[in-house]
Amino acid sequence: MSYRIKADMLLCQGHGICKEECPEVFSVVDQGTGYPKVSIATASPPPELRAQVEDAVRYCPNQVLKLIEVE
Repeated sequence: MSYRIKADMLLCQGHGICKEECPEVFSVVDQGTGYPKVSIATASPPPELRAQVEDAVRYCPNQVLKLIEVE
């Protein structure tokens, strides 16, 4: 089953745990406000990265990431 990632940018504080868990999908960049936020390279990563994406979602300090199953 495929999946996609959603991030609540209002809650993101740019801790970068997601980037540490899965740098192929996540990065943390300054949004022009002086505060870094998560950037998602692909909202629908390949299945072989799913375990890493799940870890990024699980360990996000502010729980801003969600993994959504897609049929």
